[in-house]
Amino acid sequence: MRGPIPAELNWFASELRARRTIVIRSGEDIPPQATAAVEYNRRAGIRSVLVIPLPVGGRVVAAIGFGALRSTREWPAEFIARVTVIGEVMAQALARARSEAALRASEERWRSVLENPIFGISLVDHQHRFIATNRTFQTMIGYTDKELLQLTPLDISIPGEREVNAILFKELQQGQRQHYEMVKQLRRKDGRLIWIQLYVFAIPDVETKARFTFGMMLDITGNKQSQDALQAMRAELDRVERLNRLSAMTASIAHEINQPLAAMVANANAAQRWLANATPGHLEETRAALKQINNDGHRAAELIQGVRAMFRNDGQKRVVIDINKLVREVLELAQDELLKHHISVEIELNDELPTAMADRVQLQQVILNLITNAIDAMEPVTDRPRILRVKSEIGDRGASLVSFEDTGTGIDPDNMNRIFDTYFTTKPSGMGVGLSICRSIVETHNGRLWASTGALHGSVFWLELPNK
Repeated sequence: MRGPIPAELNWFASELRARRTIVIRSGEDIPPQATAAVEYNRRAGIRSVLVIPLPVGGRVVAAIGFGALRSTREWPAEFIARVTVIGEVMAQALARARSEAALRASEERWRSVLENPIFGISLVDHQHRFIATNRTFQTMIGYTDKELLQLTPLDISIPGEREVNAILFKELQQGQRQHYEMVKQLRRKDGRLIWIQLYVFAIPDVETKARFTFGMMLDITGNKQSQDALQAMRAELDRVERLNRLSAMTASIAHEINQPLAAMVANANAAQRWLANATPGHLEETRAALKQINNDGHRAAELIQGVRAMFRNDGQKRVVIDINKLVREVLELAQDELLKHHISVEIELNDELPTAMADRVQLQQVILNLITNAIDAMEPVTDRPRILRVKSEIGDRGASLVSFEDTGTGIDPDNMNRIFDTYFTTKPSGMGVGLSICRSIVETHNGRLWASTGALHGSVFWLELPNK
């Protein structure tokens, strides 16, 4: 019988699930709780019934039954025993056929996944070794399936990413996460690096309870190179634009200051000539020249104050700032660059940090500049994880203290006191004004900005701001 069991036969079904053979010689053999079955048999014209459950592996998978319609009959024990043996053989064959059909269907589904021509596919065991890959993935990285069976995903990852991948794999194995995705690089067998978009899922094994790792990879090297070239071009255009703006501003400032300075020089020369002449009639002219020098000096000072005010904004845009929130916002802005350079961020922010009065945009620029410098400092690092640690705390004087620690190449001790000097830079294409301007902005907020050597590697930049 296929399909759902009629309600009248629920008693039959419960007996069979309990692995009990049903022997009914006549209607009197049916217990009172099976009255529905009696009525069912009466309508069907069945007078005697024999139904034998057929278990496989402790579970009833089928049953074999006999019915007498014309008269009641006996069901000898020897007959039941023989039918049971035959039925069990049939049940074993049926279960095996179903299992083989299910296995074939599963293999077909798995084969269709592996033969996907777009995505690279890999299956990794609980020891982080490849156990299956598809042809697309093999072509992508230049290894054969046999060669990959001797490798792990870490073997074809680049330094700096290996540690991150190892942590994520451990979290998958421990059940702390079910999946993750990332953009990363793989090193092909020929040594060439490619970019991939990676999707990874944990798949538990029903029998061993171990967790396998199923990965899908899409080669995005071409798109990444195009994006990098476009970004490099934009960065170069931005740099040229900043240089042009700085050049124009410098020329304007020089022009404005040059006028009073030139007048001061001319008046000073005239005063010297008149003083050299002993004629008393030139004393008034000398006084006038000295007075003009004084006026021009004040004018030059006012111009310089104007330039300083341009950078200071005289506190007109200052508002109450949640420094922790500002740090998180800037880290989110820099997230793409951090991921691109395979940098892990460790954040430890003190929730009790007091607020500060500050120009929000200016402080954003300072924090972004410090993060960008950390990224640049870690670019050459290949023998250790690239980590940016951002921490906020309450300083000794009750001020807010934020530190930015990297694992980069560090700062030469001879340059530690010079890095904030205007036009000093260790970058080949740097202008040497970034840290200088950052310190100027922080100092106009009555704060401090300084640097120190990292505990093991890299450097630490400290930003201190007073309470509001």
